[in-house]
Amino acid sequence: METYLYKAKDILHNKVVKGEIETENEEMVKRLLADKYLYPIYIRKKNALNSDIGEISLFQKPIKMRDITFFCKQFAAMIQAGISVGRALEICSEQTVHKAFKKHIINIHEEINRGITLSEAARNEKIFPDLLVSMIECGEASGNLDVVLNQVVDHFDVQLGTARKLKKALTYPILVLIVVAVVVTIMMIKVIPNFVTMFEDIDVELPMATKMVMAVSDFFVASWPILLGITALLVGVGLNIKKIPRGKKALDSLSLKLPLFGPLNKKALSSLFAKTLSMLVSSGLPMLQAMDILKRVVNNAVAEEELDKAIESLRHGNTLYDSLRGSQIYPVIMFSMISVGEETGQLDEMLIKIGSYFNDEVQTTIDSLMVLIEPILTIFIAIVVGGIMMAVILPTFTAAGAMM
Repeated sequence: METYLYKAKDILHNKVVKGEIETENEEMVKRLLADKYLYPIYIRKKNALNSDIGEISLFQKPIKMRDITFFCKQFAAMIQAGISVGRALEICSEQTVHKAFKKHIINIHEEINRGITLSEAARNEKIFPDLLVSMIECGEASGNLDVVLNQVVDHFDVQLGTARKLKKALTYPILVLIVVAVVVTIMMIKVIPNFVTMFEDIDVELPMATKMVMAVSDFFVASWPILLGITALLVGVGLNIKKIPRGKKALDSLSLKLPLFGPLNKKALSSLFAKTLSMLVSSGLPMLQAMDILKRVVNNAVAEEELDKAIESLRHGNTLYDSLRGSQIYPVIMFSMISVGEETGQLDEMLIKIGSYFNDEVQTTIDSLMVLIEPILTIFIAIVVGGIMMAVILPTFTAAGAMM
């Protein structure tokens, strides 16, 4: 099979269109275009030279969760309005600006036209979250695809809002720490050595703080290529450590134990667990299948291990409460509410309440962190930069006192 690019005149709509077709040869392209009442202007075999640079993987923008959420909103609105799945996908592909994502939607549309279900076509594209694909499958089985899609959209909106808020809270301190690191490095390599030369001409006993700063400065000056290499190595390891299973597990475990951020991560995982499971269970999925999907959604190695154990316990006939009890992540209040939900037969409603409760807790915790971070950073900068400056200034006063 080869891919051919074409430019053709649309006889029915009296306009020029461009596109690509994957088929065996050029003659087959002409036949396929003729079936659509398209008169070919040119047909060329696709290669690296005539491909759109945006289609090359190196230059493609990544498909983000907000792109998928926006697509789901559009698609759900059209299905709810009574538009067919095929036509809704066609409209979505026409309105999608992201070229790579547009291609995936077109592929799904073509698969639908061949008789494959929407959930199968979405799964084959391998860009949609397992949660979305499973919910689409439930919607197709129940005939409530628009309702299910709206549930997923609401769920993704909450997750995106929390992630956006947390990113906003962390961006400021990270930028400040980077600036402080750069300033301190410049001071150690460029500024402090000038003072060292001046201090050598002064016959006074230097304070211990000054000697320490001078020693650090000498180390920076002598070893800056090594320090630069170590920094680059650490950045590289930091960006790729999650690709290694042991590294991911170590980071995920650390993220649950950090002061301030550890409790926040646990609350976020509790909210995600409850909201996702309630949505899956209420859509008609069996508990074991819902838990298996949930395991692929949490994106935390420690939580995945706990869910594996819970799934195994559920297979042996235990309740969800018994299967989760003893978790190091989820709090006692969550187990108690799950137990009540199982006893009353209203587990899905109880999970919704749990999810809402912990989502509110996450928002409150993030707000508290944003209030705390600024004064903590101010104190940190004052100690680091102020300490260095004080260590440099102290000998000047000592020398002035000796001359008097």
